[in-house]
Amino acid sequence: MGDRGLRSDVELLASRGLIDGLVTTWPIPAGQVTRLADADRMEHQPEFVQRAAERILARIPLDHHDQDLHPMADARLTNSAETIRDFGTLARDQADASAGLSWNQDQLSARLLVGEQTHFDGNDARFALDGSYVAAQLGGVRVYGGWVEQWEGPGWTSSLLLSNNARPFPKIGLMRNDPHAFESPWLSWIGPWQLNLFVGLLDGERIDRYTVLTGFRLSFAPLQGLEIGLTRNTELCGSHHVCDPLKAEIDVRNDPTHTDETNDEAGIDFKVSHSFGVLAVSPYVQFMNEDTGPFTHAYTSYLGGLTLAGPWQDAGAHWRMIAEYADSVATLNWFDFGKKATGTAYNNYTYVDGYRYRDRTLGFSLDSESRLLSLAGLLTDSAGWTYRVVYYRAHINSAALAAIQQTGSTERNVVSAQPVLINQIEAGLSVPLHLFTFDFAMRAQDAQVYPRDGGKFAVEGGVSYRF
Repeated sequence: MGDRGLRSDVELLASRGLIDGLVTTWPIPAGQVTRLADADRMEHQPEFVQRAAERILARIPLDHHDQDLHPMADARLTNSAETIRDFGTLARDQADASAGLSWNQDQLSARLLVGEQTHFDGNDARFALDGSYVAAQLGGVRVYGGWVEQWEGPGWTSSLLLSNNARPFPKIGLMRNDPHAFESPWLSWIGPWQLNLFVGLLDGERIDRYTVLTGFRLSFAPLQGLEIGLTRNTELCGSHHVCDPLKAEIDVRNDPTHTDETNDEAGIDFKVSHSFGVLAVSPYVQFMNEDTGPFTHAYTSYLGGLTLAGPWQDAGAHWRMIAEYADSVATLNWFDFGKKATGTAYNNYTYVDGYRYRDRTLGFSLDSESRLLSLAGLLTDSAGWTYRVVYYRAHINSAALAAIQQTGSTERNVVSAQPVLINQIEAGLSVPLHLFTFDFAMRAQDAQVYPRDGGKFAVEGGVSYRF
């Protein structure tokens, strides 16, 4: 997870039916790509598809006979950490570094990463175990525990429900190692399916301390090229709250006549992937309902996008274009754009910290009452170098929410207390060289979040080592 080039390779192969079309829940288990090792299936594919498969197999090894401990490290530096966070790995502070060990075998894998995120002057230093985990395969189920980063939904720049915007919180969970279809004729119509369940702890500085977050995501592909995702993430327990997990999970009704005791984020997303010759086309949408009924008083936020991908020249390279729009200005009901529910997204009157972890939204990076248009282009050459250019147009916060925020209300936008419009351009390059990957990026924007004024230019560099 966090590798844009790897994700582009995966989606390219999924659009051609070479990977079971479940690519909206990350990380993807290794069992999902085992068929790529079948040389007979790949020999008649175009060269750019074969190169993509080779890169995936190199990054997700299927042979675990080497069970030694292996070192790994990651270091990133920037003069200004990025506000708009996409699927890729970005520094969380001016200096963001970690190092540790990984170990894999057939049924068990583990990783320990110890890191620190800090300003250059040493202020605001934070110890981190981000990326550390233990996972065991029990039959066809992968059970995991640790600080695992996850992404739920089809978006490339944003996910409304769970993204890498906030640091990963400690959790335990399970998912299927191979999302093949049911063999029963009664259930086989569902097609390939994946289930991700977790229970996590939102620790750290909070008003409602030690809040529990549970997650449920079911994705399935009833038709070739169509993936549907159903998600429900629930905040429960914690200080100042009655802790009744069973009631919290089964009580899904919340309306003016019946209020529940949790903070729920529920969503549905659709992604279509299809190849027309060598051109891969994938439109997608995601909807998020805030702590309410599914049809009335839904308080709905929206995300939609389109990706196109195809070969570049004849040397095994491929390109990808991405257009995406995310909108957390929630509407009272689905598509009822004339009725806004100001400040509803990610805020909650019961859990006053909102749907956030360590002051960052668990979903959309620009928090409540914001809109983001992104236009991106990626080019992955035959050597695996990934070139990237992107344009962002971000409307962060609104006048209506800013006025509410000034009264001291719990409804707020944690990115900017005042409305701001930002235009940003970015160029980046990722270079894999044997066991190292080097990342470079430059960003220029014409405005900054409140209370800063003027434009900003930022550079970021990183290097990762994987044995």
